[in-house]
Amino acid sequence: MEIKARAPGKIILAGEHAVVHGSTAVAASFDLFTLCSLRFHSDSGQAYMNWVDLGLLEMVIGRYPFYIMGRWVCYERFLLWMGVFVELAYNGENDDTLNLSLKSVGLEFSWSVGRIRETLSHLGGPFLSTPTSCSTEAVRCIAALVEEQNFPEAKIGLATGVSAFLWLYTSIQGFKPATVVVTSDLPVGAGLGSSAAFCVSLTATLLAYSDSVSLDKNQQGWLAYGDSDLDLLNKWAFEGEKIIHGKPSGLDNTVSTYGM
Repeated sequence: MEIKARAPGKIILAGEHAVVHGSTAVAASFDLFTLCSLRFHSDSGQAYMNWVDLGLLEMVIGRYPFYIMGRWVCYERFLLWMGVFVELAYNGENDDTLNLSLKSVGLEFSWSVGRIRETLSHLGGPFLSTPTSCSTEAVRCIAALVEEQNFPEAKIGLATGVSAFLWLYTSIQGFKPATVVVTSDLPVGAGLGSSAAFCVSLTATLLAYSDSVSLDKNQQGWLAYGDSDLDLLNKWAFEGEKIIHGKPSGLDNTVSTYGM
């Protein structure tokens, strides 16, 4: 199953610089959005898990890609049951990676889940219902994961956003292979809350896949978070904003969370 969430940008009408120092500001959301989609790779293996539950013996013998009907498909696993081999086809996706695609800026990242776990598991988590700040040690560990991606020099200013992604993802969902795709109408660095909309839309998809919020995922169309769930979402998005900006006021993520 794929879950999508969107969050609006913001515009500050008065008090743009003063708000960082604790003064009052007037702000509003507007109808340019960042859209985030999340799909866990394990979804494609659900039928396989059902077979295993029936007592079949798994033999993993490697990957054999085939191009069928316009897409790559792998016959990766063979199940041995009473001397009979049963092939299980699944959608050709690396089961052990966390992928991030930032479509609007043309950046693609991929990490081995094992590498992320090796680097971050000693920090604890997932924290899920307890929004947690990224410690100095966590920042250092996450920076190492980002640096391994050979970040383009011309876009190095976006590296903190990727760090925020890794912190929010592992803090809320732990070490699960998945693909996250982000697209945005909001220009970066224009003062329109692009980073906040990124953090809010990302957090919304991550929480939607948890038991911490009340959403009927069987319902079609866009769903709305309840007030208590919005509060949790906003606090997590603020933690992402702190990684990106250091000491943000919290206004941007709040407007993006509660704005229509």
